[in-house]
Amino acid sequence: MTIEVHVHFPEAFNVNVTQNPNDAVLALFRSIQQEIRKMSTDVNSALLALQAAVTQETTVDQSAITLIQGIPALIAAAVATAAAAGATPAQLQAFDTLSAQITANATGLAAAVTSGTPAAPATSAATKGP
Repeated sequence: MTIEVHVHFPEAFNVNVTQNPNDAVLALFRSIQQEIRKMSTDVNSALLALQAAVTQETTVDQSAITLIQGIPALIAAAVATAAAAGATPAQLQAFDTLSAQITANATGLAAAVTSGTPAAPATSAATKGP
């Protein structure tokens, strides 16, 4: 009985089949190392880009929350001005209702953003790279 094993290497590995078998294995190992280093660099780059995108989105979200939370104060100022100009409480009730609804919505939005935002990871000397 004869058993034959054929190993095919993709051209990317640049293995010369006329080399000594040990040299061929070493060349394959080095090619694999290079591919792993490249993948590691690609993953690190993607992670940094994702971290930057999350930071930017968090900043935008916080700006939106600040804006929305400021609307009730603007409404209150407008209501005070209207009341000083002679508007009746009945005329102004709709604004009070809207202001309360916006406050509730802003509180819900702030809670959702806060609960969906992970805490910044703690860094220590043990986890930092060389």
